[in-house]
Amino acid sequence: MADTTTATEPADDMGVELEPAPSDLPVPVTPDEDIGEVRGYATPIQYVQVAVILCVLTALEVWMYYLEGDVPNGVVTALLLLFAFLKFFLVVSFYMHLREDKPIFRRLFVLGLVAALVLYAIVLATFQLIF
Repeated sequence: MADTTTATEPADDMGVELEPAPSDLPVPVTPDEDIGEVRGYATPIQYVQVAVILCVLTALEVWMYYLEGDVPNGVVTALLLLFAFLKFFLVVSFYMHLREDKPIFRRLFVLGLVAALVLYAIVLATFQLIF
């Protein structure tokens, strides 16, 4: 019996040539199709920069507390909410690595956040604490 195998198509024990098996998993073409991160993580320098920005925002929040009475309460509240949003965005983006993940994870996170805020507003409206 002649050997009919080649280097690219091995034969089974019966001497029959085998077809190459099709891949069950699709080969990622773009980073968006890849599982996990879309782009690389931040560098250590970037993490330090974000930490410094968070410290500055926290210092500004504490400073706003000492402006009570000098600045209208509405302005203080608006600035504190802005600082809280910026800090939340930075922590979620960099330290929770949401910035590097696939867009679907970002969308799911934002959807949950919006749903929680809507539910919170409904509960507050029910108790007539706002509106």
